[in-house]
Amino acid sequence: MSRQRALWGIGPIAVAVGALSPLAAQTMRDFEYSRPLRGEKQLRAVVEFAAGKLTVEPGPANRLYGLVLEYDAERFRPIGRYSAGGAEVRLGVEGIGSGGVRIDRRKALPQAAVVEFPASVNLALDVTMGAAEGSLDLGGLRLAELTLTTGASRTLVSFGEPNTGSCRSASVSSGAGELFVTGAGNSGCRIWRFDGGVGALSLDLDGAWPADSRMIFNLALGGVTLVAPKNLGLRVRVNGLLSGFKGKEFVREGKTWTSANYAGASRKMDVEVSSALGGVSVVWK
Repeated sequence: MSRQRALWGIGPIAVAVGALSPLAAQTMRDFEYSRPLRGEKQLRAVVEFAAGKLTVEPGPANRLYGLVLEYDAERFRPIGRYSAGGAEVRLGVEGIGSGGVRIDRRKALPQAAVVEFPASVNLALDVTMGAAEGSLDLGGLRLAELTLTTGASRTLVSFGEPNTGSCRSASVSSGAGELFVTGAGNSGCRIWRFDGGVGALSLDLDGAWPADSRMIFNLALGGVTLVAPKNLGLRVRVNGLLSGFKGKEFVREGKTWTSANYAGASRKMDVEVSSALGGVSVVWK
């Protein structure tokens, strides 16, 4: 059992206690915040994590949400607020003062958070990360909408199992970091939109895509790598003076590249890439 999971208890909904290590007792704290499931059908969850390691994953069926956090009390404070009327919860950790999520992690003690949601609730998830390392395991959740904003972070978003609900859209804004998405088809999101700075972006397109899905990329610098299953038809349009396209088994017409299997594919995706410098690479799997 991980140290974070071992912190789950049956006490009050929100608990803040001192860390166990004597060396860190004056600066590190533990915080727990959760709520039992009482028949709720939907939830909007806003997760803010300034620095450290963030894990988001499916949780117990009898809990609406759960947060276990170990944080640097000299530079950060925990976030745990729930509005029953708005069916909204805010979870995570924020910088003390004007730092917000833009915190210099070199000056902060290592901190970590585990956030969990049940698979039975329609979940609109909004995650903002600063100088952090993120692992978002969203497979099997009833995801209705996803908004992800990352800074100088390394983030993995995975969908190991199909979405049990219907996702309207996924919107991702990334800074000078790395973003990897695996099993994106299992997200159930018909439209994915990416706005990026100068970071690395890689997407594994495996999974059960909704019919006629779309991906839209607006990139400042750098490019995107798409790893696609051979049963997915792709049509890619690339805009930008210094942007390009790399991929085998495509037919080009102007700025559009269409995969040879597109006409007969049972699942199709249109991809539009706008990049000042970079472009898109497609690798078949």
